[in-house]
Amino acid sequence: MNAQPCQPSSADGPKQLQQFRSFIESLQEPIYRLAYRLLQDRELAAQEVQHTFVELYRRHADEGFASTTGSMATAAYRLLIHRCKTAKASGKRRLKPGKLGPRTILEAVDALPDEVKLIVSLKYECRLSYEEIGEILEMPPERVKKGLWRSRERLSEWMEGPRSPFSFGVIMH
Repeated sequence: MNAQPCQPSSADGPKQLQQFRSFIESLQEPIYRLAYRLLQDRELAAQEVQHTFVELYRRHADEGFASTTGSMATAAYRLLIHRCKTAKASGKRRLKPGKLGPRTILEAVDALPDEVKLIVSLKYECRLSYEEIGEILEMPPERVKKGLWRSRERLSEWMEGPRSPFSFGVIMH
């Protein structure tokens, strides 16, 4: 069985490819930063981003890309998050151990529980709105705001003195 390249079925194929390229260029950097934040491995993050875009292309090739750009961004983030969680759970690559006593805010963010780390990364690294984050994570925007507020409080407290990653506890309720 030979793998067939996925091509748009409409006569606007080259135009659709260009639209998808533009979409990738606009989302490539923030989505990679998110993957790296979740996986803590540059190669694995790049691989998961690539697989995410390929799968997204296959899903949307027949529909066209212009009319679904907003929903495609949401789909891309959801798909990437799922792929990263799966990669992490399957142990594709041994993750770097967490550090005790963070010296930078990024180390402190890395020590947050996965759900909270994800919200913080989507807000501050990907620069998404509360509504967009809520749509991606399938939660109300108010819960996103509450989680960000609590995480900022915890990060601020934690950065004042040396603590272990276990001192965060559960931030989201």
